[in-house]
Amino acid sequence: MDREKLIAAREWIRSELERCVNFWLENGMDKEHGGVYTCLDRQGKIFSTDKSVWMQGRCGWIFAWLCHCYGVKQEWLEASKSCIDFMEKYCFNHEAGDRMYFTVTEDGQPLRQRRYYYSEAFCAVANAEYYALTGDKACLARARQTYDMYWNLAHGMPDPTGMG
Repeated sequence: MDREKLIAAREWIRSELERCVNFWLENGMDKEHGGVYTCLDRQGKIFSTDKSVWMQGRCGWIFAWLCHCYGVKQEWLEASKSCIDFMEKYCFNHEAGDRMYFTVTEDGQPLRQRRYYYSEAFCAVANAEYYALTGDKACLARARQTYDMYWNLAHGMPDPTGMG
């Protein structure tokens, strides 16, 4: 492949990344309650204020990962922390062995508990990535706790929710 094609491909990738990241920063971030809205149409309009918990973790991870790859941008760091803080404050079912909810309302009220452990898995990677970026020991502890939860559930631990 010639150099001009590589440069053109790199520029296209950079512009698409910027377009995608800016879409979520401008339309998805919940400035009132924290976290990210997860039900947006192509124009960025929110069509449901329910929040997917695993997507809070995924966005927390992606924004921290972007800082690792492209350099720290304050808005990326703040978006990651907002998602992590939202999960910490609202998304754990402490009455069911600290299993995480699957969906919550915009202000963090539980909507759905599932047997899947996607929420725990994305919470683990978000907290681990944020810890690697900032050195925040609380995030390292949460990453280890949620990793242990989904590892143990995948290897025969009885589900504390009773869902199996």
